[in-house]
Amino acid sequence: MPPKKKAAKKEHNGEAVAGEDPLQLLNNYQKFCRLIGVPINPKVVSQLQDQEHLPITQLVVDDEFGPLGPGGTRALTTSILGTGQDMKGGPYKLLKGLRLWRVNCADEGTRSISEILRLGGGDIKLEYLEMLDCRVGGTGALALGQALAAGCNRSLLSLKLDYNQTLGSEGARALCRGLRTNATLRQLHLPYCGVGGDAGAALGEMLSYSKLQLAVLNLQGNRLGGEGLRDLAPGLARNGSVTYLSLADNAIGGVARDVEALALFRDAILACTTLSHVDLLYNRIGPDGATTLLPALAPDNAQIRQFLVDATLPTPLFDALHRRDAGAKKKGGGKKVRRTRQRSSYKFRLKM
Repeated sequence: MPPKKKAAKKEHNGEAVAGEDPLQLLNNYQKFCRLIGVPINPKVVSQLQDQEHLPITQLVVDDEFGPLGPGGTRALTTSILGTGQDMKGGPYKLLKGLRLWRVNCADEGTRSISEILRLGGGDIKLEYLEMLDCRVGGTGALALGQALAAGCNRSLLSLKLDYNQTLGSEGARALCRGLRTNATLRQLHLPYCGVGGDAGAALGEMLSYSKLQLAVLNLQGNRLGGEGLRDLAPGLARNGSVTYLSLADNAIGGVARDVEALALFRDAILACTTLSHVDLLYNRIGPDGATTLLPALAPDNAQIRQFLVDATLPTPLFDALHRRDAGAKKKGGGKKVRRTRQRSSYKFRLKM
């Protein structure tokens, strides 16, 4: 069978289709960088010049050649929108994914990215946005939330803001104010973002939205504690979309107020008809907290396929609560999986 031919660039009368030419986007980007006096990023250039892998639907930018900074982020996003001075070709319509790693967007750059979500509309259907360790703060999160509120963006499916410690509770609350009316987003990742217990109510309000389509909510490595869990639980109980929830390493302990919050969380698990995977690793909930959760993990509750708890629990309680891929077929002739005491260094590693 002959090898497949590479996709040819669509043309009309020998010219690239407007809004689908990466070289035009590159020209706009370089021109705008010079106009506002910011460096042209070689990684952006190399991706847009790569005519061997058309169509170009994703851009990945890291700090290999130095961070973009707010100005560089603005240059890239303005070029994607095609709204800068003397830009030709209009918005770049093929972009589906934007991945930014340690590029120091800060709030100003995050606001410019939000403009793609808010103004791109039917032209730029961005589905995946990843901003890892980009110094996104409260103002930037507010802009993202406003761009994702009802009536604005209907294309974004996954938002990843991992390792933005500058986000904090303020940023999480601002983001949730927009997402509480969003009916499109499927995945929200906020690990290690400095989110505290005072953001629990905003997260719960978002979860309670009847039209919410969110399936994955990852809050690992924050500091929700018992306070945040208590305020999040009522929203989870009313939720009808979330299947995976990670509250790993969130300072949820075994003191009385945390156990009371775990009781509310248990009731929410039983009420939520979609939840199947829960991660509570690296939370020292203790025997009292574990005992409180037991009714949600009754043997006949097949809905919860995976439930992860810390191995510091007494063995009988650990064995009663801990489930790993309970709905999947066992490998190795059904041999019992050995109990291991997991630990994590939580080092930020990204494979380039």
